[in-house]
Amino acid sequence: MKTILILIYKDILRFLKDKPSVILTFVVPAVLIMIFGNIFSGGSSSRGKIPILFVNDSDSPIAEMIETKLDSSENLRLVKSYFDEDQQKEITYDEKYAKEIVVKGNYSAALILPYDFFTDTSTAIKFRILYDPKNEIETSLIQGSLQQMVMSQLPRAFPLLLQRKLIAELDTVEINKFRKGLAEAVSTTFDVNIDSVLSSMDPKRLEQNFLSDAKSDDSSSEEGNIIKGLIKFENEQVVGEEIKSPGVTRTVGGWAVMFLLFSIVGASISLFEEKQEGSLKRLLCSPVSRTQILWSKYIYTMLLGFFQLSVMFLFAWFVFDVDIFTNLGNLIIMIIFASAAAVSFGMIITAHTKSINQANGIATLIILIMSALGGSWFPIIFLPEWMQFIAKFTITYWSVEGFLQVLWRNASFTEILYHIGALGLMAVLANWYAIIKFKRGNIF
Repeated sequence: MKTILILIYKDILRFLKDKPSVILTFVVPAVLIMIFGNIFSGGSSSRGKIPILFVNDSDSPIAEMIETKLDSSENLRLVKSYFDEDQQKEITYDEKYAKEIVVKGNYSAALILPYDFFTDTSTAIKFRILYDPKNEIETSLIQGSLQQMVMSQLPRAFPLLLQRKLIAELDTVEINKFRKGLAEAVSTTFDVNIDSVLSSMDPKRLEQNFLSDAKSDDSSSEEGNIIKGLIKFENEQVVGEEIKSPGVTRTVGGWAVMFLLFSIVGASISLFEEKQEGSLKRLLCSPVSRTQILWSKYIYTMLLGFFQLSVMFLFAWFVFDVDIFTNLGNLIIMIIFASAAAVSFGMIITAHTKSINQANGIATLIILIMSALGGSWFPIIFLPEWMQFIAKFTITYWSVEGFLQVLWRNASFTEILYHIGALGLMAVLANWYAIIKFKRGNIF
């Protein structure tokens, strides 16, 4: 038995010395549990608020009350104004400019309270939602949160809107006859004064009661369901209606980038294999410099990344009819810069590690984290705000957003300049650091 315990102790020591195995066993699951836990924990404090544009063109006190309620929403953050080019004057959004901003992709949705949102003659409360379903889950969450808030806060609008519908359908004589008959029935049945019943049915009093009741949070879901037909949501999709395969178009970029990173890292760390085989030493004994070896490896992995992404997008076109040819030029530019950033990541992993096993372990950890944070798996809007901030320092974030701009809204070169600039900067900085590490590393 003592011998067995010694052998077990030996295996434990070997495991603890194998850093990649420790990382894959403990660190990777812990990090992913933290990310998914923040998403699915259900608490509003663990999830970032979704920013939406808000335009209030109504002078109704009910519109003001709705705005106040939305300001305190746990899921939504209202964006009502912007600064001019000089950053001096704050300008309130109007519907036309809000639509332009949603079309550009800066925000996923805009909620409009139109001028006829709730007037003296309204028979329904009107909302207008402009949305860009580039992330279907995010769009559903926005619309669901808005409708839930409205249905829970405005249930007592039903009597007032019902009366207004009667006024719109019947003449004054018939309305008065209906009210009197209803008041007499209530008075007789419940033994209350008929004048008080008639007074409670007065439209002005109903509106006052509605406003005071709506400002309190005492409402029931059953009442909300009753008035569902009297609250109108006009939804307008401003981007992506012509796209044949919206689901695949949204996700193909994210998955392509994740697999690109795995394959590029594998190609980059082949330097360790060449060192073990002795081929690297033979190359260095020939008239070949270290710089030439690195350049050849870099160009090879760049070509591999370019062709891998190209094949993935061609496959998406062939199988799912994803439109990759309408904006082919900008798609190629995005592929080149995404590949360059991925290659630089592979190089920095190779330069910073001492063995192929260590490189694989660290690369797997970082790729999975970047994929989760950067939007390859799900919209980053579900992450806490501090994680969303970190996501903007990942290759996956700028690649996924760039491919979305190209495939989803046919963005021009100037519209993806920010994305390729970020990827290019990452590539330059990572390569510069990798070169320094290669000079001091263990490969050459």
